[in-house]
Amino acid sequence: MAGRSDPTVSKVTVLTQDAFDKLLAWLDADRDAAGQKYESIRHTLTRFFEWRRCRPADEFADETINRVACRIAGGELVRSLDPRRYFYGVARHVCQESLKVRAFLGVSSERSVVCDSSRQLECVQDCLADLPAASRELLESYYLDERGSLADRLGVTPNALRIRVFKEKQKLRACIERCLGQDAGRRNDRKSQLRARA
Repeated sequence: MAGRSDPTVSKVTVLTQDAFDKLLAWLDADRDAAGQKYESIRHTLTRFFEWRRCRPADEFADETINRVACRIAGGELVRSLDPRRYFYGVARHVCQESLKVRAFLGVSSERSVVCDSSRQLECVQDCLADLPAASRELLESYYLDERGSLADRLGVTPNALRIRVFKEKQKLRACIERCLGQDAGRRNDRKSQLRARA
């Protein structure tokens, strides 16, 4: 149940104690056995995300578990007799969302996001928050939902939708670059001051 520190973990599901208790009850009637199954599933999910280069893998695993727990607590009927299969299905969706967000942010799947600074994340979040609500919703829908249905909903062709998204991405990237550039400028100023004192 780790907190979010990665922009490619595209959604953050908050897990309540009640949802967690219902998840354990769903895994096994015996609390100790449920705890062991939970730890085993979390370990397997972490390896699943590591293998797919979704890092930090433990955050992706936690997001998957949180989503499953919230669905169970919400009364969703799970047809699979093996809970692991259900977790894998949700994990695949979490991974696909991450790949879409990575593509949007220009983050290579070959590189671990854990290397990105917390300041980069802050810049992404700040710039997303500064976008007009309609622009932010457009980008989120484009990268996290079905694009064909989005084009239909907006009454535009898929090509027109791609052009609109491209323009919004340019604005967002420019904002992120400005934000990171300001930080780099401040760091360079500090280095110059330290050299001058030496």
